[in-house]
Amino acid sequence: MADGTLRASLAAMSSRIALLAVLLTTHALLSAGDAPDPLLALPALPKPKPVMLTVAPDGREVAPGIAIGAGKPAALVLTGSVIIDQGPVDGLEVLACLPTGKTHESLIRLTAASGQLVKATAIATLGLDDGVPAPEATGQPGRGTPLRVMVAWQSPDQPGQWLAVDASSLIRDRNIDKPYPALPFIYTGSRILEVDETGLDSKPVKRKRFMLDSTKSVIDVVDEPDALMASPFPGAGTDKHFEAYGAICPPAGTAVKLVITRAELPLTLALLPDGQLRLPQADSAVLDDAALQSLLAKHFGDGATPGLRAVGVTVATTTPREQDVAARARILTAAAAAKAWVVPVFIPGG
Repeated sequence: MADGTLRASLAAMSSRIALLAVLLTTHALLSAGDAPDPLLALPALPKPKPVMLTVAPDGREVAPGIAIGAGKPAALVLTGSVIIDQGPVDGLEVLACLPTGKTHESLIRLTAASGQLVKATAIATLGLDDGVPAPEATGQPGRGTPLRVMVAWQSPDQPGQWLAVDASSLIRDRNIDKPYPALPFIYTGSRILEVDETGLDSKPVKRKRFMLDSTKSVIDVVDEPDALMASPFPGAGTDKHFEAYGAICPPAGTAVKLVITRAELPLTLALLPDGQLRLPQADSAVLDDAALQSLLAKHFGDGATPGLRAVGVTVATTTPREQDVAARARILTAAAAAKAWVVPVFIPGG
């Protein structure tokens, strides 16, 4: 009997270890973007196209490559040039970098050389507060203020006219074999870290560094905690499936302007500490799956024409980051059931 009990206990322990291994492998695959992409279940959308601007994206220059938009809404305007209009083969990491950033895997090289100036102007112009950066290779999305980023360039066929498209639509995802629709990027503000360096006397010294000026990634495609603006893409844990959408991306060398404004989202939900979702009003009922699907269908489903295909999810700073991942999975599942193309973005303050 004792031997039988021991064998049963060992068998149960082996089963638990095997299950744990499966869960860890699944988590790793999801973080790396190697699991079946949930965006494959979302409905097909018309391919994005640039539009003609009625007003040139001008602004008052406050530093080289940095301007404040002339009209309303308030806009930060950054100048730069396209450096990649197809590929790269090993994946695209950055949408826009400072001049000495990751130019081998960035779509746009900005003119502005100082990350501190870019951030300061963004705060002053758009009234931003720092969010929570996206940790690298964890699958946890950044939490911050959604910003609409438009890329504008002069029409090659109509001198003096400007074309523009949402920056997200210049990104193609190899996993789903499609470009992205209009999505906001997430202002998190980069971060300041205390790092170990060697002083002039050759002795170790600790210094605080603004990490944007080290990594130089202003707007990211993948998850990177030092970026000023985090990626909105659910599979941002790895870069290998992202590339420039060559069908509409301006040719390499094209001068562009990035026009950045605060995003207006069609729908915002609140994520509760226990993982439930509801509308932002404090007296709103918790949303079951049917109610969630109905809301997504109304705002993003057949016949809807949202300016941005993102649902905001407000979340308290004390809510564990794992709840964001679970909420994103639930929303994507509900979106597929509702035949609505939408992804969630996470906003502090719920």
